[in-house]
Amino acid sequence: MRIVLTRREPLDSPDGVSIFIVALAQALLELGHQVQIVVGAFESAKFQRLLSPRLELPIIGLSRSPLTGPASVAAWLRAIGIINRFRPDLVIHSETVPLPLRGTIVQVVHDLERRKGALAAVRRAIRRASMRRCHYVVASTTELQEELVRDLGLPSDQILKIPKCIDRQSYASRGLAERERAILHAGTSPYKVPEATIRAFGALNDPSVRLYLTGDITRPVTKAVDALPEAIRGHVVLLGMAEGARVRELHSRVRVAAFPTRYTVPVASATVMEAIATGTPIVGSSRLSRDLLADGVNGAVVEPQAEAMAAALKAVLDDDDLWSRLSAGAGQWVGRFDAQRVAKQYLELADLYGHGR
Repeated sequence: MRIVLTRREPLDSPDGVSIFIVALAQALLELGHQVQIVVGAFESAKFQRLLSPRLELPIIGLSRSPLTGPASVAAWLRAIGIINRFRPDLVIHSETVPLPLRGTIVQVVHDLERRKGALAAVRRAIRRASMRRCHYVVASTTELQEELVRDLGLPSDQILKIPKCIDRQSYASRGLAERERAILHAGTSPYKVPEATIRAFGALNDPSVRLYLTGDITRPVTKAVDALPEAIRGHVVLLGMAEGARVRELHSRVRVAAFPTRYTVPVASATVMEAIATGTPIVGSSRLSRDLLADGVNGAVVEPQAEAMAAALKAVLDDDDLWSRLSAGAGQWVGRFDAQRVAKQYLELADLYGHGR
């Protein structure tokens, strides 16, 4: 089968959509299919460093830098010819790309950003029109599926749910003896609330514990670190935009991962799935999707206040039996995010549509 994966945004940052596209493309290639990735912008060196794919992937970037306005429209109109010459049987869009293409068209919704202002209604209308041009609309979490029914006004049976995926072969799940007394917070975007983890680390106030943070070193992050007690300030390691392989290694080496994440609609965070893939217990907010975090199963659900988070982190750091139980819970969940398993669900959509024609 010939399959095209698209993304309107650049494919050069380790966000959830990029990790999903890379994992899915690798799985489809290993299942014997022909794959082409078409993205708005692509910078090969940056992509290789931050995503560190296991296989060489066929990627077409419509530009070297992000496109907006008329230039973006022109580029995607040009992409119609590029994609149709590939003669795809299946096209999987990540984000809205309302192109008239051949094959089975699947629109994957990774998040549902609430837009405001004069153009909000126009953007919603475009999204609804685009969704209705597709053969299938897929939500990556239960919460997104529920919200899309309300937002798009479509019957619930027209919104499918298929989880995001990760390349399980790229992750190691180490036992407790190989774990460092350390916490990982991956990502410093505002919605990831890194300051909450730093404040919780301060409330924990344990010099035997280290805190790793990946992502751009922002002013709120440095300000929060500077406010820590001097005895533990030096135990915070700011790694910046680390290589993909380095982030995966950290997930497998720390004892706990912190996610005080703040979503309007819970999405399938790839960094949370990375923690699950490495058997690392999670301390996360109630705004994480219930598809990824269940209290007492693979982690602890706590609100992102310093004392509450610190108590939950301390429990996972100090209680070996609790750690082992939560790590085993993660191991039981990881199969649902396996890239080949998810890839087969998308392939079934193409087969279903093809049989119905």
